[in-house]
Formats: sequence, C-alpha cells, structure tokens
Amino acid sequence: MNQNGSLNAFARIVRFHEYGPCYLISALACGFVAKFPVDANLLPVLLFVAASSIFGFVINDIADAELDKNAGKLRNPIASGDLSASSAWTITAIFLGIAIFSLYRLNLLSKLLGVLVIILFSGYSFGPRAKTRPGIDIFCHASWNTLYGLMAYSLYRPIDFLAVGLSGLLFLSSMLVELLNEVRDHDSEKGMIKTTVTLIGKKRALKVCILILLLILSIFVSIILTGALPLALLIFSPSIVFLVMPIIKALGSERDEQKLLPTLSSRGTIIGIIIFVAYLIIRAAGIG
Repeated sequence: MNQNGSLNAFARIVRFHEYGPCYLISALACGFVAKFPVDANLLPVLLFVAASSIFGFVINDIADAELDKNAGKLRNPIASGDLSASSAWTITAIFLGIAIFSLYRLNLLSKLLGVLVIILFSGYSFGPRAKTRPGIDIFCHASWNTLYGLMAYSLYRPIDFLAVGLSGLLFLSSMLVELLNEVRDHDSEKGMIKTTVTLIGKKRALKVCILILLLILSIFVSIILTGALPLALLIFSPSIVFLVMPIIKALGSERDEQKLLPTLSSRGTIIGIIIFVAYLIIRAAGIG
C-alpha cells in the first residue's frame, strides 16, 4: 500500500471519531463535576480512554472482518483488503500497551475499573462474543462510557449519590446510541448475527428508546432537585423534545429511521456540550 492508503486504512480501523470524543467528554464532565477545576491527575484517565477505546474498535474489526466482508461493509479495512490482520493485531497490541501503561498512576478503584473496561472490550468481540448475545450487547456498549466516567470521578471523590446519578445518565445514553446503531444495521444483520434489535424488532426498539429518554430526563431532573447539580441547569430539561420527536417520526417512516442515528447523535452531542459548558460557567462564576 502507498502512504496515503496506509493512513486511510489506519484511520478507518481506529475510527476514534465515532465514539472516542463522546467517551472523552464523558470522562472530562465527570472529572469536573467531582472537582472544579480538575488537575493534571485526570490526564492519565483521558489517555486510557483514548487508547483503550481504540483497542476495542480494532479488535472488533478483526473479529468482524469475515462478517463485514460477506455483508459488503467495506468500511472495515481488513474486510476490504486494505489492511492485513497481522497489522491490525500489531495496532491492537500497541494501544493495549498504552492503555495498561496509563493505569499505572491511577488509584486502585480507577485501575480496577480500567481493567474491567479492557475485559469487556475483549469479551465483546472474542470469547463470549457479547455482541452476538441480545441484551448483553447493549449492556457492554452502555458500560464502557459509564466506566470511563466513574474512573474520572473516583480520582477526586468517593462513589456517592451524584456518581450513581451520572453513571445512570451515561449508561442510558450509551444504551440509546447502541439501540439506534442496531436499528440502522438491522436489515443487513438480521440474517447473520443475533442482536437485541434483531430479537425484539425495530419498532419495539424505537419505543424502548423513547422510554430511555424519559428515564434520562427523570434522572437529570432528580440530580438537580436534590442539589447535586446547579438548579439553573433545569432550564435545559425541555431539550428532550428535540430527541424524542425524531424517534416518533421514525416509528411511522422507514426513511426517517435511517436518518435517526446521525440526527440524534448530533443533537445529543450538542445538547450535552451546551449543558457541560453552562455548568462550567456557573461554577466559574460561583453561582452553584
């Protein structure tokens, strides 16, 4: 391969842009909520988040190479022949090494949570292959982001009510994204692997997504009303409408169904960043 082809294949298998930024924002947000402002102790957690998630993305593509090739998903550079399996395993080993190294300076709880992240990533693609086990596939996806947030939070504070509430928000948000991802891939995967959505069907999955959003709203409001987060953040609670309405539209239109994941991902990211920035401004101003 030429240099441009190699870089393109590397970017496709690493694909940090898909979930990595959200993982980093979750860890940052939980760190800032636990301690304002955060200090350099958070840097190893952020390095672990980046390296371990890339490790997870790469081993997933290695495990799915044949499946993606048969399904015509040539985004996977191993399936398309743009990257050899041996090169992919080398990339996996490098990022696993970086992830393990970054755990060295963390406290015991953060280290244990980090090891659990690596175990879940490994078991998702190999061994138990959780991605082909309905229910467990969603649980794994929801767990990674939650564990990253808890790692950052536990650097500065013990696990308390606020940590549990934030974990619930991260868990449900990640569960929502994975359900939407499986809804998008339902037609190409239904005859090849078992997932939560191939088991319950797309319409039921979309209804579950609405329920998840309502649970997210209730947890968010509960955390604020108990005084764990500034009361001013309550003004953002009506923004849930911008996430629920596209799902309701998708229930009646397959065309809207295919646009659902990018629509909700972009809207959810924007809303999350706005709330996070508002929190930082409130804390910096000494209002809450």
